[in-house]
Amino acid sequence: MSLTFTSDVSLNATEAAVFLSERDVAGQIPINFVTTSAVSLRAACFGDNVFDRNSAGRCISDLLVIGYRRFLVDVYWSPDQRDWLFCPVSFSQDIPVVTVSSASSATSTSTTATASTKTAQATVTAVASSSGSVLYELGPYRCSMNLNLSDLINVFHDFFQTYTSELTVYTRYISLNLHAAASATSPTEPAVSVTGSQLPTGSEFISALFDERLSSYIYMPSELAYERANLNKSWFEVEDDYKPITEYFTIQEDAKKEQSTPDGWPCGKYLQLAKEKRLLIDYGTIDSQMKDYNQSYMGDVIFPSGYLTSTISVSLDADGSLDTGCFYNPDATTVSQVNNSWALSDYIPIPSGLSQNSTIAAMTTVISNLTACGLTPALNKTLFNQTADTDIQPYDEISLSTSWAWGIGEPADAASSDDNGYASVDRCAVMDLTKTGQWRAVNCTESRYAACRVGNLPFTWQLSTSPNTFRESYNHGCPANTTMAIPRTGLENTYLHQYLLTRTDVLDPSSTLESQTNVWVDLNSIDVESCWVTGGPDHGCPYASDPQQLERRTVLVAAIAGIVICIIAALTLFVKCNANRRNSRRNKRVIKGWEYEGVPS
Repeated sequence: MSLTFTSDVSLNATEAAVFLSERDVAGQIPINFVTTSAVSLRAACFGDNVFDRNSAGRCISDLLVIGYRRFLVDVYWSPDQRDWLFCPVSFSQDIPVVTVSSASSATSTSTTATASTKTAQATVTAVASSSGSVLYELGPYRCSMNLNLSDLINVFHDFFQTYTSELTVYTRYISLNLHAAASATSPTEPAVSVTGSQLPTGSEFISALFDERLSSYIYMPSELAYERANLNKSWFEVEDDYKPITEYFTIQEDAKKEQSTPDGWPCGKYLQLAKEKRLLIDYGTIDSQMKDYNQSYMGDVIFPSGYLTSTISVSLDADGSLDTGCFYNPDATTVSQVNNSWALSDYIPIPSGLSQNSTIAAMTTVISNLTACGLTPALNKTLFNQTADTDIQPYDEISLSTSWAWGIGEPADAASSDDNGYASVDRCAVMDLTKTGQWRAVNCTESRYAACRVGNLPFTWQLSTSPNTFRESYNHGCPANTTMAIPRTGLENTYLHQYLLTRTDVLDPSSTLESQTNVWVDLNSIDVESCWVTGGPDHGCPYASDPQQLERRTVLVAAIAGIVICIIAALTLFVKCNANRRNSRRNKRVIKGWEYEGVPS
């Protein structure tokens, strides 16, 4: 039986608001410039060298729920089992098996087949795991027999089918590192090269496995090529809110005024909401033993090695800030000068000798600095010797720390609007200079300066001429050729933060210190509590007055529509039967049937 999506963890209201508002703010930025969270499946789920199938399903499911977007996946091809395994060792069926009830007490001996003289020198111990799986001890590893790549694919498939609301749809990425499985007779020795008939064929290819179950969700290389070649018929054909910000890629125009791009990527809103695509896959590293593997087989499913990943070497100062590898450049004004396309860092040191809370705090500081510098942090260490299925909390904290926008505990809960329909409490966002440039929610009627973007430049900002309320600042607070705006990526946020720290503007001497250290950004939840939107104080929540009510209403409408269809079908059948009965009495009369307009919308 294949694994399914199974998780009993969930995001709290604040975490959900953080992820959703950040997704929406970055919704028009091309996906290659949006930092996200990455995790090594080997570290998070199998760091104890136990490849338990049931535990793996729960681990992958939990990581998806708590917000990890990019999965770094190590798979091992077993010529013996003709399968892509998560266990680094291939288990041949002709090796004797010793069954024990625990790791130390033998109960019986059996073989899966008659052992040959050569293989009889080695035996494999079968142990029952706490989850009910049978694990085979293969050197330092304990492995379920058939924990494979198809299990991961099935969990993703079920997850995508479970989370279908606009409120919960996010782009996911899978990077595949290909290895050859070692032999069970020498599990700690390097695997031999896989050649000839030992290589995958047909449905065994990774691309075929993904295509069979997830093709409707995958954004494929051919789609990117087609859309790049004719922007007028792809990214620019949709509504304005779904179009990518053009300052982030090169646009070329031919004599027919048809536009194309050699380097652009679609934005999140276009992918997730307009095209309903939720997954991109690429090859990562490929071991020399697998060099003959045909990556081009069904090449339209998986991007080539490194296409979605640019690993950046970084070095850190003692306080966790980046000494090298940061994409912030104070002299830059265009994206081409700080091109952090697909930038990723897998260097997140885990300090020793600290309590768990202090260790997490130190790690989240580094992660925040990485995202502020335009890099996706990749967690490739097992946290506190516990896999995510055993203790999800530290993995949850690391996932949340990859958010570049809100400060800890923000956005704080807001009360209802006043009698005039205008929020009188914490429904508007400011960048807080006392919190390293992160955001927090404050009263919309307070007086603050506003952050104003110069033209359409991603990294160039000015300050409003005077402090004012959120509404007044948005309507007429910014200087000419600027508009009140919000940073849309971690790197844009850093540029605004650094500008505010080093600005030379002459501020109103009568303004309060708080108004100078808390600057309005274009984000509010005035319309609906916890629904944070850009576009000014009068921009409504796109998810209805109550997101949960919206989902309930969607189900109800579908149910009612189904009932109406059944009633109409029954009535139609009744009418036709009645007509047929009349026809039997009036043989010469021909009735062509009823015409009706169909189900009302």
